[in-house]
Amino acid sequence: MAVPAEARFWNVPNTLTMSRLVLAVVVFALIAYGQYLSALAVFGIASLTDALDGYFARLLDQGTPLGRQLDPLVDKVIVSGAYIYLLSVPQTGVQPWMVTTIVVREMLIQGLRSHLEGQGQAFGAAMAGKLKTLVQCLSISAILLSLAIPTTNNSWILIRDGLTWLAVALTIYSGLGYVVMAMPFMRKKTSTT
Repeated sequence: MAVPAEARFWNVPNTLTMSRLVLAVVVFALIAYGQYLSALAVFGIASLTDALDGYFARLLDQGTPLGRQLDPLVDKVIVSGAYIYLLSVPQTGVQPWMVTTIVVREMLIQGLRSHLEGQGQAFGAAMAGKLKTLVQCLSISAILLSLAIPTTNNSWILIRDGLTWLAVALTIYSGLGYVVMAMPFMRKKTSTT
């Protein structure tokens, strides 16, 4: 008996998601070795796969519960990892408290998502979460670009740092939104046990 395409792990969206995980490791290695322009290029390709996996999941009707958890998890790995690696590089504007805030939020929301999805409750990305991911990617790209092409242009540094601060603010805002969204499901689960 043939397995339906949408039930297979190695469908198009999941393959794109897993390729993003491999690209994340490449980005981390490139940052560690100071190859910032190459890291930016690979990060850009990884960001493109993030847009494409959701598109193909809808187009080919290959969305799966595993894919709904795997896609945001891999997003969190590449974003959190990139900020962690950039934290050790001077002149990035990234502060330890910013990275801690981002990592803690990502772990908390992924834990909530996994718990609720495991209970059969769909817990997909909200618009604020998607916007947060976009701004985080723009922030990381701006930082990598500023490292690849050093400048003393204060306007560019303000844009780079502004994107990073906005990413942190959206991280907190969207995290609170997810917690509020999850509360009714958590209360319902608690009241039935």
